[in-house]
Amino acid sequence: MGRWAVVVQETEGVGDDRIWGAKVLAEVEGSREDALAELRRIVPTYTPQHPFNGRRRRLFRDGDSYLLITQGSMRDYHCVFKVWEMLWDSKRPEVQQERLAAAGGDSAG
Repeated sequence: MGRWAVVVQETEGVGDDRIWGAKVLAEVEGSREDALAELRRIVPTYTPQHPFNGRRRRLFRDGDSYLLITQGSMRDYHCVFKVWEMLWDSKRPEVQQERLAAAGGDSAG
């Protein structure tokens, strides 16, 4: 049984302080299919940080990844959603050590 993270990547901040950031929306213990089911549940109702008042939302899928494009008053913003296998968690290193080794890594960095 694996441990999975449902992740969104989106624009954070405003003006010149904007960055492309990632955030874990959920963690799922189980199969990849379990994690994908959680992804499919979260994505349609997710409210991105930008724009504040979106005029139009369009949701696309490519395999197991989703792209949400929201039209704002001045520009469009987008979010990318994916499921990632969690190989290492510094708060629980003993749980993930075997999985990290199996993935070909020999240290947590």
